[in-house]
Amino acid sequence: MISSWVTRCGLVAGMLLVTFGVLASGQQAKKIDVLRIGTSGSLALNASGTKEQTAMEALQSFIKTETGFDNEITQQKDYEELIQKMAKGELHLGVFQGFEFAWAKEKDSKLLPLALAVDVYHYRYAYLMIRRDGKVTDFASLQGQALSLPRAGQGHLQLFIDHLCQTQGKPLSAFFSKIAPAETIEDALDDVVDGAVQVAVVDRVGLEAYKRRKPGRFNRLKELAHSAAFPPPLVAYYEGALDAQTRQRFQNGLLNANQKEKGQRLLNLFKLNGFAVPPGDFNQVLAETRKVYPAPKNATK
Repeated sequence: MISSWVTRCGLVAGMLLVTFGVLASGQQAKKIDVLRIGTSGSLALNASGTKEQTAMEALQSFIKTETGFDNEITQQKDYEELIQKMAKGELHLGVFQGFEFAWAKEKDSKLLPLALAVDVYHYRYAYLMIRRDGKVTDFASLQGQALSLPRAGQGHLQLFIDHLCQTQGKPLSAFFSKIAPAETIEDALDDVVDGAVQVAVVDRVGLEAYKRRKPGRFNRLKELAHSAAFPPPLVAYYEGALDAQTRQRFQNGLLNANQKEKGQRLLNLFKLNGFAVPPGDFNQVLAETRKVYPAPKNATK
């Protein structure tokens, strides 16, 4: 089920801008013929294979232009396989969804964040929205109703709604009578306003964009609940795999991506504002995420 949660392609693909720098392995900088980057989720922007291919080609071209490296971007089976290959030196860098990194960090403390993918805010937040004039008073009263869940594959939304259902003693599929996929957050909110569903779970950034674009329709909605901060998608490295100078070059390249014309175009393509260093409360957010949303019990040992 986790694999379906990690299809936030734009964020994942955008994070691969990490290749602004020069990689090193071991104590001394070492020639790399092919830059190997692993991700635990799909790089598709949406369900269209054509758009996925276009995004991949644009990304790989950008990496080649900025670094001179030929590169391979490979999807791993899951975040645990990604950890293992990074630890073995088979992958130079890893791209994780934020909640996956929280789980991964608990398994291997040598995993370290290089840069966070920023979409307006440092952290991600999930919101549960209902009609203002509806009869819903609390989450329990949504049982047997219809939910709209964006296809955009934002895994934190899935975790949030799953957790709320579990507090009622039922899985998502049993709690709601219908789970209606929406192409976008805007579509999901429109479905609530139009009465096609009773509730939608959406991201804060998308919700605020909806308020700007459709203030009248937004005013017909109200918030039922929202999550605490989720860590955002990020680029990670393995302790000892990159020397300090190389890491600094990487980080500087990422942080300055929006100052380069080609970097800005790619950020726009993947719907990112840019990259940032982890804030001071980052480890606390990781710990809280693990506490509320523990790693799946069937994870590979």
